[in-house]
Amino acid sequence: MPYLPASHRSRLSAAIRHALFASLLVAGPALVATAPLAQAASEQTRAYAIPAGNLDQALNRFASEAGILLSVDAKLTAGKRSPGLNGNYGVNEGLARLLAGTGLRALNSGGNYALEVATGSGDALELGATNINSTLLGETTEGSGSYTTGAVTIGKSAQSLRRTPQSVTVVTRKLMDDKNLVSLDQVMAQTPGITRANRGYGNHHFSSRGFDLTDESYMVDGVPGQAFAYTGWMTPDMAMFDRVEVLRGASGLLVGAGNPGGAANLVRKRPTVDPRFSITTRAGSWDNYRLDLDASGKLNDEGTLRGRMVASYEDRGYFIDVTESKRPLLYGIVEADLNDATTVALGLRRQTSRIDGYSVLGLPINPDGSNPHLKRSTFLGQDWAKLQSRTDEVFADLSHRFDDNWTGKLALSHSESSYNRSAIEWGAGDTLDYGSPTGPMVNDISYHKFDATSNAVDGHLDGEFEAFGLSHQVTLGANWSRRKMNDKDATVALPSPIPLDVFNPNHGNVPQLARQGWDAKDDTIETRYGTYLSTRLHMTEDLSLVLGGRLSWYKTDSWSGDLLSTNEQKHEFTPFAGAIYDLDDAWSLYASYADIFMPQAGYRTAGGSMLDPAIGSNYETGIKGELFDKRLNLSFALFYIEQEDVAARDYANDGNCPQDVANRCYVNSDGISRSKGFEAEASGEVLPGLQVAAGYTFNTTRSENGGPISAQTPKHLLRLNTHYSLPGEWNRLSIGAGVSAQSGYEDAYNETANSGRAIYDARAAYKLDPNWTVGVDVENLFDRTYFDSTGYWTRGTTYGTPRSYMLTLRGDF
Repeated sequence: MPYLPASHRSRLSAAIRHALFASLLVAGPALVATAPLAQAASEQTRAYAIPAGNLDQALNRFASEAGILLSVDAKLTAGKRSPGLNGNYGVNEGLARLLAGTGLRALNSGGNYALEVATGSGDALELGATNINSTLLGETTEGSGSYTTGAVTIGKSAQSLRRTPQSVTVVTRKLMDDKNLVSLDQVMAQTPGITRANRGYGNHHFSSRGFDLTDESYMVDGVPGQAFAYTGWMTPDMAMFDRVEVLRGASGLLVGAGNPGGAANLVRKRPTVDPRFSITTRAGSWDNYRLDLDASGKLNDEGTLRGRMVASYEDRGYFIDVTESKRPLLYGIVEADLNDATTVALGLRRQTSRIDGYSVLGLPINPDGSNPHLKRSTFLGQDWAKLQSRTDEVFADLSHRFDDNWTGKLALSHSESSYNRSAIEWGAGDTLDYGSPTGPMVNDISYHKFDATSNAVDGHLDGEFEAFGLSHQVTLGANWSRRKMNDKDATVALPSPIPLDVFNPNHGNVPQLARQGWDAKDDTIETRYGTYLSTRLHMTEDLSLVLGGRLSWYKTDSWSGDLLSTNEQKHEFTPFAGAIYDLDDAWSLYASYADIFMPQAGYRTAGGSMLDPAIGSNYETGIKGELFDKRLNLSFALFYIEQEDVAARDYANDGNCPQDVANRCYVNSDGISRSKGFEAEASGEVLPGLQVAAGYTFNTTRSENGGPISAQTPKHLLRLNTHYSLPGEWNRLSIGAGVSAQSGYEDAYNETANSGRAIYDARAAYKLDPNWTVGVDVENLFDRTYFDSTGYWTRGTTYGTPRSYMLTLRGDF
């Protein structure tokens, strides 16, 4: 056996183990294992496909396939998990990647390998005259100190960015901490190729390549069907997540139904064996205060039972007058190894939010479309208006290794969420003539209450098989989700209209009239399910094909009073095909095709039949690279998207469709919406100590009627963030800077325009001692006045945030 039992190694005394653990804590949770080199750089490489899972099993399999002797102290590996290994590696690099994030490293002595605890903060290993320093990355980004990742899991099985034949960006834990990105909307706003478009009453969306990312586009731990208003009314707090993986382009294989813009996967934090505790306090402009607590570690001596608890509380004001919010979060997860092959996890989340001084109004424009130059602090609402939301979630997953080649995972989620809103409404148009009788007048008070109960299940098998002398991978799975929604609206008319002075608003001049019931009550049950298959076939050592498909079913039952409307799409097939060709060990060419369908059965034709779904297709080709021991990921992509059969009004038959609430008729349009452009992206360590997350997008769109698909998608978009740790005696100091720049755009329909802009920020941090770090961030460094978005009042023309400051104190133990 190449894998030797613990008896072949001397045991570490308790005192030494405690000292090693203490040194790990002093170095901080950002330690990652590094691998020694036992051979020259030209050592032989071979292909591995070892899934993430139990560390002992991963090492045993690697040692067997590599033909090496590896001795291990079982106490060192007990309860630890490996990120797995996919691709061509030499022995030393392969071991290092298998051990990434475990706090262990491999030592080479004459070709025989042994494990020990990684000590010190430099992760430098000396073998003779060779000194190697490297950062080894797995799929978990927490503790890596990197702006990139070693693998993504948005496609179920872990694959490197270079082995993923679509454009994917990962917002890592390090970037979120450096930029103080504490909610999903802030994360999406920093993601290359993603732009924000304000939507009615605050349920804002983000778009990718011109197409909205709706609820269907968001997954949690790879499971779709759990999201509702994730970037609007009920935005998740990021304290509980390790990373966000954002795919641009059609994602039908992953989520089934939706727009062809892309998908986002939020990956939760998991328990660790090593004890960890962190405390982060923040204080910023406009009374913005936040506290985060995060504790993790083993719950028994063997480390087979592990737990993690995350708690946060945010109490903040805004640059807008009156508005303030409070947002607490509690997240907990317990993970247990039932045996060497089976791991089960159970977790929960409780998140609430209250916004006082809430408004559904944006800022108006002059009748000629010009800017009235209101103060950036202008708030056009009442101080009694509010938005309250709540999410209670429980989830569980079970992972099992059947043998060396096959693993399976079953994930379940149940959530109950709600929001309750009150705000003023108006009766004027989108552009207002100030000082005249047709100026802004408040006519009504609006009440809105929404409740949703969601259930989701996803199960899949990952395996590999040998054929024609090469190894191939396959993923087979199915998922199901159901959401029950109850929607209530009420409008209370004022006795007489009340003027709204936008230049000197009165935040208490509109009485809060109580509602006397609900004007409308709607119930909806939305069910989605499907099966999917994905294969990775290695045609040669350099060429691999990624082929897959999904078969989906979609059904919505909606009740408006006693009127039931049923919309259904059956056995919709969405294929995926990709090819990856390795130019060498660092660079690969790729090409892919993916499509997705958008249900439109809610629209009816004059004959009473349901509309066919809109079909979106994504064509993409490009080049990807991994440099500097895979610490830097580079990519360049050309893309073309088209969406056809989109619903269009059938004005000639309006009034002849009683199945439609408004008695409107629709047809599938003959036109095609198109989006095309290119993207360039770099993430990771470009120089020793210098981390970069950068992306540039050039994108043009054209809808079926000749205008842009999304008027708020700029042609040019740049996102850039940097972090530099100074060398030598200055190594306690780190600095960073960033810019978010985009070209201007015009919304011809709304007769509004938004000029181009470049918004800069800067940050600096100083490590006070091995445990404590203090930092300061400055956003909008040059205090640029700009509109974050433009559009209807109901969609919100809003100012971007002025210059702001954030002071952070973080302790890691």
